[in-house]
Amino acid sequence: MNNEIEKIVKENLVYEVRGKRVMLDSDLAKLYQCNNGTKELNQLVRRHIEKFSSDMYFQLEKEEYLELLRSQIVTLKVSKGQHVKYLPYVFSREGIEILNNLIRNENKEKIYKKILNDFQDAENFDLVEVRANPHKIGDLIYEVRGQQVMLDSDLAKLYQCKNGTKEIVQVVKRNPEKFPDRFTFKLDDQEIKNFLVTDCDQKNKNIETRGGKYKNPRVFTEQGVAMLATVLKSDVATKVSIAIMDAFVLMRKYISNNLMEQQYVKDMVIKHDGEIRKLQESFNKFEEKKENVNEVYFYGQIYDAYSKIVDILREGKEEIIIIDRYADKSILDMIRDIDVKVTLIVKKNGLLKEIDIEKYNKQYHNLKIKYDDTYHDRYIIIDRKKVYHLGLSLNQAGNRTFSINILEDEKIRDLIISSLYKQITC
Repeated sequence: MNNEIEKIVKENLVYEVRGKRVMLDSDLAKLYQCNNGTKELNQLVRRHIEKFSSDMYFQLEKEEYLELLRSQIVTLKVSKGQHVKYLPYVFSREGIEILNNLIRNENKEKIYKKILNDFQDAENFDLVEVRANPHKIGDLIYEVRGQQVMLDSDLAKLYQCKNGTKEIVQVVKRNPEKFPDRFTFKLDDQEIKNFLVTDCDQKNKNIETRGGKYKNPRVFTEQGVAMLATVLKSDVATKVSIAIMDAFVLMRKYISNNLMEQQYVKDMVIKHDGEIRKLQESFNKFEEKKENVNEVYFYGQIYDAYSKIVDILREGKEEIIIIDRYADKSILDMIRDIDVKVTLIVKKNGLLKEIDIEKYNKQYHNLKIKYDDTYHDRYIIIDRKKVYHLGLSLNQAGNRTFSINILEDEKIRDLIISSLYKQITC
């Protein structure tokens, strides 16, 4: 390698963009000694673009690139005033692996090894930050079976186990008397489904590929973590275990404070129960007053209109009155599953036949018919409280454009209701 390459090999060239660790095309072009720089590199990629997904190889946006420049970590130079003429492309580790297989360079394996080391160093740097910060370790503590626990994979990273979770599993197997069930246990299939998938999806992806074969992870309680540190017997394990113990203490304080706050709220609710109930009743009345149904259904929306009418009818708890002079047998299909009294006001000798009514009442017994031809509009009255106005007969809903509205004017609503009930009781 020439001096320029030797210099760049000494630097860590891994950056974080969009939550991913990546390397710049310009750095890779120098590492692989591309004669035409990034042009040669990107042309090679474009000839095999089907091998690169959008998260393996993508172009930085201007703000992303300027942010890297402001951090003074990017090897590219720009002209005065940061006028960007070229926005670089970046490669993820997976993208670089594919690139390494495509590129022609006698030193490529040595270069690729350096790149992998850079990515590993970047990950280790993150772990150093986590180990030094109990609050960050707290993010790795979860609750399973009513206990605070940590995953074996997280502990393997924190303790820098060379063989990952395999080393931790072997330690537990060799020392069963030191790891009773209250110290460590395996998650069952249901816990993995309910806990890992919902609460830590990222870890679930890692667990699914442990050793190339899916294995149920092991978790450790606070006592189990402390015991693990003594068995591993390393300086790293001792230092990390202190930070982990601090994290468990912080977690207990958080839970304790949370429970105290919940108890305080509970006591206040009990103390002021009467006032809260009155407020709730006021809100309920306000919401009832504000109820507003104004919907329009266009030609062809047959099912939508039918479904809405059925929903309105199901609101009835005591009694429903339907005024529709052109109602036919289809109205019987709408009300047969409604377990309340239904009064139907229709035109005499209209579309609804007496034989239909007779057969319906022999089975369902909830229908009363009143004949009246004085109503032009269609109404549905629910429990003497709500009045819906329909612009079309129920059996024609969706065959024409029409609207459904709830009558909000209390005087008009009460007038219609009182008039109807006088007629029904006559």
